[in-house]
Amino acid sequence: MDEFEVGPSNPKELAKPPPGRVAGSGRVGSSTAVARLKTLGPWAIAAGILYYLFADASIAEAWDAARSARLELFLPAMLSVVFFWFLIDSTAFSFLFTRYNAFLSGAEARSLRGMTYLLTPINWNLGTAAVILHLRTSKNIGALDSTSTMMLYQTIDGILLAGYVVLGVVLLADSPETQSLRNIALGFVCFQLISLIVFMGKRPSWEWLERLRSRGFFRSFQMATPGDIGVLLGLKALYFAAWIGIYWLGCQSFGIELPLRLAIAATPAILLVGALPITPAGLGTQQAAMLYFFSPYGEEAAILAFGLTFPVALILFRCMIGLRYMSDLPKLRRAVAVEAG
Repeated sequence: MDEFEVGPSNPKELAKPPPGRVAGSGRVGSSTAVARLKTLGPWAIAAGILYYLFADASIAEAWDAARSARLELFLPAMLSVVFFWFLIDSTAFSFLFTRYNAFLSGAEARSLRGMTYLLTPINWNLGTAAVILHLRTSKNIGALDSTSTMMLYQTIDGILLAGYVVLGVVLLADSPETQSLRNIALGFVCFQLISLIVFMGKRPSWEWLERLRSRGFFRSFQMATPGDIGVLLGLKALYFAAWIGIYWLGCQSFGIELPLRLAIAATPAILLVGALPITPAGLGTQQAAMLYFFSPYGEEAAILAFGLTFPVALILFRCMIGLRYMSDLPKLRRAVAVEAG
């Protein structure tokens, strides 16, 4: 999954002491300690997972596997795919926010997406906060409205990721493990589709459901049409197909003979595992998932080398694209200053 998770959108709220705490009181220290724990805890979990994963394959072995990989094949392909993702996301941004909130030109959408590429390495949730803040200050779009649009976008992500898992499992040989994975993914797809239909429509017209639909969180769902969903499904189907392709090609480049049909099933599952709010950017959890799925097809050191090379290359190439839009960051800083009063 991508890095967009709904986070705080009002810098004033970030600057205020937590409710019930007075600046200078004895409870500020404990609050600060809790905040540090929340920040450092995921990194500690990631470090623990990686330490466990490297119990059998040493870092030196993984380094040797990375050095012997066909990086001349993988890295140019990776750069091309990152740029393709950038164009897909920018197009989706322009379509979504113009359709449901306020006009967002293609150039502005590319600038906004490029800025998030520079911000997310600093803080994984900062990208979403920047999008919401920019739309609030430059377009006068309320935080709930923009959050609703992002929620609709993420719902499409969930449907397609689980859908690709089902497709890949259908292509694999039948076994108790694949049946379980298929049933879980199919159940998730059905749940997401039913939720989407319910919140887009008017029925069932139960009172509690009507109140829920009327909340700002579901405003974009109520505005969406089947045509809109078709456009988003098409864009994101291409987006995740590129993920599957680059995962498969990356495995081949690192000497992991991964069958394409398994890549179709495993890649979305790995992305879903990485999206769990356990570690920063899925560090550790994604590598563990790769070992689980890929271990029959390559050496453990090669799998870990690919698993660590991929996110590093992803961040570097995204930052390369983001640098093109660095001149737009002062606008965002001014927006933060205005919002903070």
